[in-house]
Order: sequence, then C-alpha cells, then structure tokens
Amino acid sequence: MSQQAGWYDDPQDDANLRYWDGVQWTNHTAPKQKPNLDRAGQWQAPGEQGSTQGHGQQQGGYGQQGYGQQQGGYGQPNPYAGQTGQSPYQGEWQGQMTPGGYQQQNVPSTPDGQPLAGWWHRVGARILDGLLIGIVGGALATFLVPGFFQGYMDWAATMDDPFAPPPAELVALQLRWTLTLGIIGILYEVVMVSLAGGTVGKLITGLRVRLRDEPGKIGWGPSVMRALVYQGVGLIAQLNAALSVLGLFNLINVLWPLWDSKKQAIHDKVAKTNVVKNR
Repeated sequence: MSQQAGWYDDPQDDANLRYWDGVQWTNHTAPKQKPNLDRAGQWQAPGEQGSTQGHGQQQGGYGQQGYGQQQGGYGQPNPYAGQTGQSPYQGEWQGQMTPGGYQQQNVPSTPDGQPLAGWWHRVGARILDGLLIGIVGGALATFLVPGFFQGYMDWAATMDDPFAPPPAELVALQLRWTLTLGIIGILYEVVMVSLAGGTVGKLITGLRVRLRDEPGKIGWGPSVMRALVYQGVGLIAQLNAALSVLGLFNLINVLWPLWDSKKQAIHDKVAKTNVVKNR
C-alpha cells in the first residue's frame, strides 16, 4: 500500500525535503532548515536592530540564556520534530507551507501541495454546467436547427401507435440537433477552461483546472483534449446507436477519481490535469 503524498526527508540530500506524490518521488524539493531559524525565540528590545540579547542576557536577568534560548524552551522550535528517517513512510511535515505556497495537510494534493477537489464537489460543479448547457445550449441548438421541436409536436399529435418510430426526416433533425448541442458543450468547456481556468460550475463552486505538475491555466491544447475525451466520446455514443457501449466508458470516466490515487478522471490523465480547490 502506497504511503500518503507529502513532504519527507530527501533520500538524495540530507539538507532537503522532497515531495512524495503517493506513488513516487517528484522533482519538488525544499530546504529542511527554515530561514533565520538560528534567531528563533530571541528577544529584541525596541529600536535595537539585529540584537541577539534576550531577557536572560540582560543585567539582572534570569541567567545567561533568554527564555527562547533555554534548552527545550518554548520559543525554540524544533525543525526536526517528527522526522525519523529517509523513508517516505516516516517523517512527514504536517501543516507546513510547501514551495508552491499551499498549506500541506493530510489531504490529497498536487505535487506542490494544492488540495484536490473531492468527487462530490466535482459532481456538483458538473450538475450546474449541465443545467446551463441544457437551457442556454438547448435554446441555441433549437435556433440553429429550426423545425425540430415543432416537427416532433406535429408528429406526436397525429400518430396512432405510441410505439411507432418517428419518420426519417424527423430522425435526421434530431441527429442534427444533438450534434449541434454537443458541439456547443465542447466549445463551452474548451473556452471556459482555457480562458478562465474552469467552467461556470467550477468557478461558482471554487474549483479550477490546472496541470498536475504546474499551477495556472492549462492552455488550449490540454483543454481540447479534456473536452474531447469527456464530452466528445459521449456525443459519438448518442449519434451512433451501434457505439452506445461508449456510454459505459463515460460512466467509468466519471467514477474514476473515486479510486484513483491522484483523483484524476480519465480525461484528466489524458490531459495531465487535476481539478483543485481554489478556495
């Protein structure tokens, strides 16, 4: 069983920490010794720049060492607390700031420490996106494929057999409408993720899409790959009944983060992205 992702003693350099992503060592390192640690706990009188004398060093004080300088005193933090070796199964720094500026906690994260979105959090964002595409995209698709809904209403009003298939011209209109709505959904996904870092649903729920190994917006290439795998495959399944098995792929894709150690769906793995918490 793999150890949880986090910062551990660097097996290649005793002076550094290295990030373990839950499967392997990454290239992300940080110095083990915090800057100015040698001055931690020392007291300075007002106006004395660079003074290294605490209460215990002033005349009439408590001894030769100030409170922060006493061995085991309250002001002297131990930078090696909890570090017991070079194995990734020991010595994790809990609650420390990583080089990427994110708070490292006992939660799944990117290699630089940004927390990953939970599965239900992602589903909530997708539900909002589905409602938006269904309303706005559906209205736009109906405008671009005129006669679709009116044709269905006229056919439904005159048919005698409720199980009778629709006429061929109506089926053709339905395929055009489905294709148009699918293209609108793909364009929406690509443009929003490329320019804003996430769809409207993700922006509302505090999520963003980023490359796993690099923060920031992912650009057009990865955005297109994510959208084609996530929505393009489903669109093909809707257009061709013989390829309806692709609908099973879509279901597996959506469920994949539940058991994936990096919390990636299949479309994330293809584009090398992660959905992360932005707030």
